[in-house]
Amino acid sequence: MDSELSRLIDSAAEVGASGRWKAANKRVEQLATNPGKGNEWWVQVLASLCEKVFSEYLLLKHSYEEPKRDSVALLAWRARNLLELSVWSIYCSKSKANARRFYEDAGRDVFGLFSAFTKWGVATSQNAEWRDPLAGAMQDLSRRARAEGINSLDGPYKQVRKAAEECGLGEHFNLSYKMFSKFAHPTAMQILAVPDEEKISKQKDQFFSQGCLFFRGAFEAIEGQLLQQSP
Repeated sequence: MDSELSRLIDSAAEVGASGRWKAANKRVEQLATNPGKGNEWWVQVLASLCEKVFSEYLLLKHSYEEPKRDSVALLAWRARNLLELSVWSIYCSKSKANARRFYEDAGRDVFGLFSAFTKWGVATSQNAEWRDPLAGAMQDLSRRARAEGINSLDGPYKQVRKAAEECGLGEHFNLSYKMFSKFAHPTAMQILAVPDEEKISKQKDQFFSQGCLFFRGAFEAIEGQLLQQSP
């Protein structure tokens, strides 16, 4: 394996070996126990990002160690997940306003999904027994959002590409996302590719090391916030 790729892999592994992973989890537990008045949502953002970053990294490692040929596509998908998680981690670490936008977008994601089902139901002439529960769920979601100080779930959610641009990572994100997507999906390039074990091995090394790079970036952004946050 190329020495630079090995360096990225070792750098990610160091997070666990050094005890920083364990310390981050302990800090999350402390903050969850005593988040501070009005700070519950912020701790939830940190804890949720932390859990997703750790779990995706472990799944990435498992995919790399899996000898099956189709693990290339899975590695590309896992690396892309870590790419997006690194953007959100860095974006949320920039300011509490950013973190709040991300927090509120969770409701917008669900509301948008409900809206898509509603449009499909109207377009396909579904009966009221099908549509009414969905309308009730949307109303309940809006009520719960207002109770948390979110006046409206209408409007677009923050796109990860836009968040990357605001963090000064736009060009890097666009290139990496494009590359991973070409391998994560059954594109024409993938379907028509001639099997080549040497090339596949190199692709696995590349995707794994890039995923490790994004894991490290995401972790350090979260870790910085955990250390700054007072319980």
